[in-house]
Amino acid sequence: MTQQSSRRRFLKAAAATGALAGLNATVLAQGQNEEIILLGGYTRAWQGYRLPGGQEATDGGNPTLTLQRGTTYTLMWQNGDGVGHNFAIQDSQGENLQVLEPLTVQSDVFEQINGTGGNESVSLDISNGNVTGVGTGGGGNATGNQTGGQQSTESLVSETEIIAEQGAVQGVRFTATSEMAQYICLVHPNTMVGDVEVQSGGGTDNSSG
Repeated sequence: MTQQSSRRRFLKAAAATGALAGLNATVLAQGQNEEIILLGGYTRAWQGYRLPGGQEATDGGNPTLTLQRGTTYTLMWQNGDGVGHNFAIQDSQGENLQVLEPLTVQSDVFEQINGTGGNESVSLDISNGNVTGVGTGGGGNATGNQTGGQQSTESLVSETEIIAEQGAVQGVRFTATSEMAQYICLVHPNTMVGDVEVQSGGGTDNSSG
């Protein structure tokens, strides 16, 4: 089965059940490699779909996120079960890292990105912490028109607010650093936790602490 037909079948199944699948798009913004990650938040586990660096999603939950040090990621997740969840990234000691720039994302934006094909270009418009639009184009690597870089350290948070509305979307933006070890929902830390592996990249490692 081809990747395209598999994706279409998965999206049809998601529409039938009311669950939303995710598909990531790679974004090159202002000369800096930047990627989008889409996840689903369920009490049983985080559900990964198409993951950074071309990782293949599996049927199991809580996929390992393999990141490139110095690369900026825009991660969006959708509440899939109507239970309260939030998002944090922790170090190897289980301490929350103050690295997350909160973003406001509407569900239709999430769904629009989710519906793009692997050969489509995708661009995000981000202004004052709001993802205001998505553009798609032809084949080739995706390109981004994001406005402004990641916010200063003072505006970053160590955990996001809890959202409980089914279908609601939450977004964060962060730059991968070597101290990142896992991502987690602090409401369900035993079931919604996955590993983060950070590989050497071409960017700057702005580790906090």
